[in-house]
Amino acid sequence: MIELKDIQSAIVKRLTDNGNTVTAAEVTEGFAKPTFFINLFTNGTEVQNQFHELVNVGVELKFVPAVETREECVNKSEQIKQMFLQTPLGVKDRFLSVNEILFDIDESNLISYFELEFLQERNIQAKEYEKIESIEFGGVTSGASSNIN
Repeated sequence: MIELKDIQSAIVKRLTDNGNTVTAAEVTEGFAKPTFFINLFTNGTEVQNQFHELVNVGVELKFVPAVETREECVNKSEQIKQMFLQTPLGVKDRFLSVNEILFDIDESNLISYFELEFLQERNIQAKEYEKIESIEFGGVTSGASSNIN
């Protein structure tokens, strides 16, 4: 089962492997620039059948440039496209694809938004049954056996 922390770890690895710095979202001042902040949230979960659900996770990347220029944000948007749109993101034993990335500039910071959608097994508790100690066939009772023909 894929969890938000698994997706976040994969995104952090992809960003740092490409020479970027990632700062914890809780830090609001005193951080080194340039850096990325990552915000993940589950947009929705849809039951597909008894055993599977379709999960949609929203990813928001906020890039704070060293020098607050539009040019640095445009260059970084191209790098983000290469990192996430061109190559599927490896999360645990799966590869998740990004189909669309939206960009915006807010107070000289680049905001990138994309969604990851994947199918996974539902977390259903298995019903436990009492172990059969003996069984009766035609009036004859016998003990449970592991050698059933």
